[in-house]
Amino acid sequence: MNALRYVFVTCVVGSVWSSTSTAQQPALSGVYAREGAALAVLEGDEQTIIQYESTFPQGQSTGACECTFSVRQKKAPGTWVLASVQPERIWTLTVESGRLKLKGPGTGCCGAGWKGQDSFARPSTQVLTACKAKGTRVRLQPLEGAAGSGPSVAAGDAVQVFASVPPPDLVPARVVQGGAALVGLVRYSDLECPEPGREAGADVKWLAGRWVQVRTEGKGYVIEKYCDSATPSLLLKSDGALVVDFGQESVEGTVTAVKPGEAGASTLEVAYEGGTRETLQWTVVDSKRNVVRLKGGTDYFRQGELYVRDNARKGIPVRAEACDEAE
Repeated sequence: MNALRYVFVTCVVGSVWSSTSTAQQPALSGVYAREGAALAVLEGDEQTIIQYESTFPQGQSTGACECTFSVRQKKAPGTWVLASVQPERIWTLTVESGRLKLKGPGTGCCGAGWKGQDSFARPSTQVLTACKAKGTRVRLQPLEGAAGSGPSVAAGDAVQVFASVPPPDLVPARVVQGGAALVGLVRYSDLECPEPGREAGADVKWLAGRWVQVRTEGKGYVIEKYCDSATPSLLLKSDGALVVDFGQESVEGTVTAVKPGEAGASTLEVAYEGGTRETLQWTVVDSKRNVVRLKGGTDYFRQGELYVRDNARKGIPVRAEACDEAE
């Protein structure tokens, strides 16, 4: 879930400015999304920026990628060599008729456990966010350059960007000036962008409420209490608004669709902040104790997590972790 935001290391690399060639709307510019990941392509006349964000299983937790590349070379047929801060470690993007395939070592901007490749269907493209420059000192800066070293952007000029939620200080951007398409980084605070709206949610009144994570203990259940984090929980509102609390961090999303199944099971389509999505199975595993299992996707819920409705937790013991006195 990109929308699951962790501490990222960004691979930032060189850029070349163009001011001479004729700008055309690039066929690949846009955002390609799948469950738990997004790939943004911003093509200029002589430079292309690739932004890759994803989450992936990392032991018992979840790792994350946030990588920014420039295209060093476009080889035939359809292989792009991407520039990174570690030139001896090659990343590539293969452009096929119906799919984009990213391959690389993951070192630096992903970390241990990344599978080394990812792919996105080309029909899944979304447009870049349309913003406008504000103020008088807005500049589109090259990836390797100092702030303010790129061409200026006039107040009111259209700027296309890719920005996750919440947006970082600098976002990849594309601007058309005098017939030339330029790409680079711009400060998000220098832009007027539409407020990221929450998708329309599904009616989930029968599932709504606060749910607390439990573990199985013999023939019953136990609620874990940790020293350095809260007990993980879910908050689901009747209009589909969802907050997943991992204990130390949380992510917001929306249940956009529900498909009822048999014996208390439901399939939930969930959209998270930042554009990532996943399909989860909501299954009642113990109707007497009001315990459900949420399972699906490729990240936190991939193995299935158990939750009890908060107002039905009475009688379930709490097991407190042994903490140092300093804690």
